[in-house]
Amino acid sequence: MVDGELPAGTHYEFTVADPVKKEKGGALDLSYWTYQVYTKTNLVSPGMFKQASMRAVRRYNDFVWLREALVEEYPGVICPPIPEKSIKGNIEKVSSSSGPSPLREYRQRAMRKFLVRVGAHPKLHCAQSFVSFLELEEEADFVKLTKQPRKKVEVELSSTEKMVQMKNSMFGNKNKTSEESQWEETRQYVSQLESSLIMLKERIELLVRRRRETGGSLNEFGKAFAKVGDIERSYEEGPLSTALVDVGHHSEHLSTVYDEQAETETVQVAETIGYYIGMCTSVKDNIKRLKAMASTRDILEQSLKNLNEDKASAQQQGKEAKAVGIETDIQNTTAKFEEAKKLFDAASTTFSEELRRFHREKQYDIKQMLKSFVELQLEYANKMKKSWETLLPSVEAIKVE
Repeated sequence: MVDGELPAGTHYEFTVADPVKKEKGGALDLSYWTYQVYTKTNLVSPGMFKQASMRAVRRYNDFVWLREALVEEYPGVICPPIPEKSIKGNIEKVSSSSGPSPLREYRQRAMRKFLVRVGAHPKLHCAQSFVSFLELEEEADFVKLTKQPRKKVEVELSSTEKMVQMKNSMFGNKNKTSEESQWEETRQYVSQLESSLIMLKERIELLVRRRRETGGSLNEFGKAFAKVGDIERSYEEGPLSTALVDVGHHSEHLSTVYDEQAETETVQVAETIGYYIGMCTSVKDNIKRLKAMASTRDILEQSLKNLNEDKASAQQQGKEAKAVGIETDIQNTTAKFEEAKKLFDAASTTFSEELRRFHREKQYDIKQMLKSFVELQLEYANKMKKSWETLLPSVEAIKVE
């Protein structure tokens, strides 16, 4: 690929690197880490990017802000997850270490994956909040942006309408619509998938821990073998002492192979599972939001019906002034209902498209994960086999009289 060009069909190339620890002024304030976000794009045009290459300094909370902005702006879209907060991260904030950290390395990979998935999304890739996140280089400009109040997408209900909504949510709706039944079916499926993925992630993490423990045990095993070889060599230099020392050093080397395999399994398998646990949460959040939007639409529709009945009653009683006042309320409620219905219909259509996209990407990603896992087992089993085979000549050289 020519420097500066992107592969066909790709709009972005991202790098999240160079973590730097920042200290706050107060004695009790936690420090935080910033990351350099490097972006290449071919979307240079009015209304999009001003240049093809950009660099911005961002912290974890800035990624939180971006995701929340995208979720708010695009109802129905299953927004990719960002790496979760961790207690270990808070411990690292008060430690003095600034060297390599598995948590920071994981966050860099996960934040880059978030940017890649947003950049490949048909709706999110051109969101103004996304463009600003990548393009605003001056920290003060970006901080100012994050402090601005977000414009609400949903229609605001009156206090009376909110009371009705609260009552409905408390007592429920015995007659579910077809859309609500479909959402419930999707929610149950995603909840079961999420639970299964959480269990699978726990088992993978257990496998990785045991792999590392085996590597540590093999390292200690090697040291013990080498010690026996050294003692034997001090008595008599020969094939036996050489073989013992060779096995010892070889075992120490193989321990690094186990550690390498554990790290690769974490990146290729555990992190993919973790990503889809986050995607399941995003699906459930969308269903909850759609239910709220449907509730808003239905309440406004009922309010409109009640207002029309009140107007007809006032006219029958000859209360024209009251009827005129109600007509104003009808016009306002009609506008709100039509807007709420329009927003809900658009979000519902988007969510249906997003579910198809979710299943399609899930199938592809999990296939790649399984393929990587199987190939990884074969690769490292072969490495182990070849590595042990190199010791046979040393062992065979031992002559028994």
